[in-house]
Amino acid sequence: MSPRPTPLLLVHGFWFGSWCWSEVIARVAAAGRVAQAVDLAGHGLRARWPKCLAQSPENADSLVAQVMRGDPGVIGALRIDLASADADYRRRLRAAYFDDIAPDAAEAAIGLLTPDSPLAMQIDSTRLTRDGWGSVPRTYVVCEQDWALRPAVQRRLIAEADAAFPENPTSVVTLDSSHSPFLSMPGQVADIFTKLH
Repeated sequence: MSPRPTPLLLVHGFWFGSWCWSEVIARVAAAGRVAQAVDLAGHGLRARWPKCLAQSPENADSLVAQVMRGDPGVIGALRIDLASADADYRRRLRAAYFDDIAPDAAEAAIGLLTPDSPLAMQIDSTRLTRDGWGSVPRTYVVCEQDWALRPAVQRRLIAEADAAFPENPTSVVTLDSSHSPFLSMPGQVADIFTKLH
C-alpha cells in the first residue's frame, strides 16, 4: 500500500482570497487529492484596512502601479478601486490581474478582490529557519504573461529562496498565463498540484 499524498494547502496572494482556488480545488479533489484554501488575515470575510508600503524596482513595468489609488504612504495600504466606473481604469485593472480570461469573468473576479492589501512581509523582518520554511518542498509557478508581478521578480524570489536554502531547491513550472492561472487555466494548475508529493 503506497502512502497517501500530503494534503495541499493553497494560499492566495495580495488582493485575492481563498475563493480564487475554487476551480483548482474542484479538479484536485476529482483527482483524489485533499486540498484546502485559506483566507489570510485582512482578506476574505476578515478583510480590514491594513497599513503597508513597499516598492520593487524589478516590477517597475507592471500594471499594478497604474491601478493603485492614493498615496500608500498616506493611506497606509496599496489600494485598488474596485468600484470605479472609469472604463479605462477597469480595463487596466483587468489587464493587470486577469488578462487571459473573458471580460465578464474578470469583472466577477474583480468584485471579489479586497481593495487594500498589506505588504508587511516586504517591509517587516521575517525570520525563515532551515527547520521550518527551509525544509518545506517548494514549487513555484512562473506566469510568463503576468503584468502584476513581472516574471523577472518571480525569478528573483525563486533565486532568493534557493540561495537561502540551497539544499532544498525550488521546483519551477512555467505557464504562459497572466497573473491568475487559477482562473484562466485551472486544469493545468490542478495538474501541477496533483503531481506534488
